[in-house]
Amino acid sequence: MKMRPLRLIPLIMLAIAGCTVGPKYLPPDNTVGDAWHEKGNEESIEPTVTAWWSQFHDPLLNKYIEMAACNNKDLARAEAAILQARALRDIAASRLFPQITSDLSAVKTYFSKNGPVFAVSPGGGQGGGISSATTGLPFQAQVPQVQNLYNALFDATWEIDLFGKTRRTVESAEARVESAIEQRNDTLVTVLAEVARNYMELRGFQKHAWYLEENIRLLEQTEQVVNDQLAAGLANQINCENTRALLSDARAALPDIIADIYRSIYTLSLLTGQMPEELVDELIVKQELPALPDIVAVGLRSDLLRRRPDVRKAERELAAATADVGVAVASFYPTFSLLGDAGLQSLQIKNLFQSASKTWAYGGDFNVPIYEGGKRVGNLHAFEAAQTMALSSYQQTVLAALQNTESALVAYSESLATRRRHEETVQHLEKVECITRERFEKGLIGVLDWINSQIQLISAEETLLKNQSASLIDLVALYKALGGGWEPQDQFPTKGPVQE
Repeated sequence: MKMRPLRLIPLIMLAIAGCTVGPKYLPPDNTVGDAWHEKGNEESIEPTVTAWWSQFHDPLLNKYIEMAACNNKDLARAEAAILQARALRDIAASRLFPQITSDLSAVKTYFSKNGPVFAVSPGGGQGGGISSATTGLPFQAQVPQVQNLYNALFDATWEIDLFGKTRRTVESAEARVESAIEQRNDTLVTVLAEVARNYMELRGFQKHAWYLEENIRLLEQTEQVVNDQLAAGLANQINCENTRALLSDARAALPDIIADIYRSIYTLSLLTGQMPEELVDELIVKQELPALPDIVAVGLRSDLLRRRPDVRKAERELAAATADVGVAVASFYPTFSLLGDAGLQSLQIKNLFQSASKTWAYGGDFNVPIYEGGKRVGNLHAFEAAQTMALSSYQQTVLAALQNTESALVAYSESLATRRRHEETVQHLEKVECITRERFEKGLIGVLDWINSQIQLISAEETLLKNQSASLIDLVALYKALGGGWEPQDQFPTKGPVQE
């Protein structure tokens, strides 16, 4: 009994839902505790903030963070990579469905009289009255030497995914889409941290330039006093030359700081997708360094691996490599495809759309790999090695994330401890300067003693400034190590879809 096509559908669906060969992916276990190895009193285990830059309470910094998230070219490239990965996933998934094509063609053929189409009589004459054994027509009547053929056909093929080869391919492609999303998130974290770091450096350079200018002003006063004393015979030439050397050294340091200021501004312009000079007018105006938050929320150590995009990306790459092994395993199994075509065919275009011109064919193809000289075995071993490499890469990424964050915690805590010591130094020298000024006003000491106390105070304040800048930069590095800033996808407008 002939089986109707509709009765084949349940069998086809059963075949599609068949077994999927190859290893089943399970995310690797990570035995990471909740407690940090080194955590100072300034950090808490409260959940980390996502928009960490808002903790500095600097509107201009917030503005540049948003500009970078919208306009940075590295982010635009990462978002394009997501679109590319999604397109490749769609290509892989298309093989789960029938592939149907249409073909409209017209062909004019000139047949050779010495070819197989025409019969040759025993006497060498063409035709010779010989007729086709199938149609009974003479060859000259059956096939003219010049022939037109018109086709309007539909072709369909469908490879039934019996052993999950296509499904494993789609699984790998989906994992790579997620990997591209995490790469974009990792790029975002890096870009935002670079914006914040360069902004902190800029404000530090500007304050440093102000201290240098103050130091130059005091040294110029000192030079004038020493010159007056030299003229009065109260100082010698050595004192005068030493003062001039200190003044020249201070003046020489100022151009380097100005160059650092402009370099930071140009870098911020690059990070925000602007021309180098675009932000100069706005950023050249001096502002104080942002204040440090009282407490930094670092969360639990065990949450770090679920939060950092680089770890999440490495895990998705491992999932893709595992699915690729499944594809290689499935290649050892037979493939079964359904074939079919139907349409119209005629030697004359006027008859093409008549019912007599219809043509059709259907069937199946069962392909069994037998021997290919070790090609499939080598392919499997290559993908297994790639899976091992992806696992090692994931494990290394986990260790690097823990090392990076623990180091950032220590650096920030120790920077704060150093800062407190420098603040004590400045407080002591402020008292010295205050006492010296009072003694000078009472005529108990000379003006040089008062100027020297001011120079010492400025020097200590410069050292404190460097430490304050370092503390801010260390905090930015800590926020980056914690992996925050990418989670709320709706906080910034983006040029392309990045949601998982």
